[in-house]
Amino acid sequence: MKDIFSFEMHLLDLPGDDVILKIMDYLSPRDWLNFRCVCKQTYFLVHEYFKYMKYLDLSHHKVLPQALCQILPQQCHSLKVFKIPNSNIFSDESVKTIIQNNPNLSHLDLSNSNLKNGALQPLVVSCKRLEKIMLKNCFWLTVGAIEILAFHFPETIKVADFSGCTGISEASIILFVKRQPKLVSLSLSDLSCIQDETLVTISMFCPQLMYLDISRCCRITDSGIKKFAEYCQTVRTLKVDGCEVSERSLSWLRSRGVWIDKPQYPSYLLHRLNQIQTWPRTQL
Repeated sequence: MKDIFSFEMHLLDLPGDDVILKIMDYLSPRDWLNFRCVCKQTYFLVHEYFKYMKYLDLSHHKVLPQALCQILPQQCHSLKVFKIPNSNIFSDESVKTIIQNNPNLSHLDLSNSNLKNGALQPLVVSCKRLEKIMLKNCFWLTVGAIEILAFHFPETIKVADFSGCTGISEASIILFVKRQPKLVSLSLSDLSCIQDETLVTISMFCPQLMYLDISRCCRITDSGIKKFAEYCQTVRTLKVDGCEVSERSLSWLRSRGVWIDKPQYPSYLLHRLNQIQTWPRTQL
């Protein structure tokens, strides 16, 4: 009787669509390639997984196999989220092919990547549903690229990060902001070109903005912060660390419950500082 009911079950005996493909969500990129090499059946299973994969986030993998850059561009056709920050193994052509083959892409993260400006060209033609674009520290980003994003994605982008992109200008950012009324989060840290005019434009054209990062934008003043506080009623987080702004302009935002990364000094100390600032200067 024992022999009658004894049987061996292998991994590939499990339903591919219902079990194996779901397990692959928890595997690393190297595991995908290793599993692909087991046999012909696993080879096609992995390709099937890539074909219908909607979320590809490689941000947590410091080392990626080079072969992955050759397979993914040809096999991925259903991506909605494509995140490869800090990755140097993807070439311009690989990124362009992936963007071109995935028209439903809504979230693109190329932060800290070493690409060329042309890598974003397929976005204009293929991807009309873009909502999030993260290009932090992309030194290859140009004024023309920002203008193209502004004109070809009007009223669609909700989250944008251009922090540290030293190749862009304030005028291009202002143009972008004017055409993106649905912006909820905007990061512009480490941009010396940003001035008070940008803050005024953001406050007037982004009625849904909740998060703004202008850390280390050294040309921002109290005047710009005051105007921003007056017109932008939806902001919940403001990062101004490294900006030459005082509590005089930030206090109004704090009173509305806005979280600010710059520490608040006690009221008695602020009063003392104000007194010192009003003292007449000694003429030498």
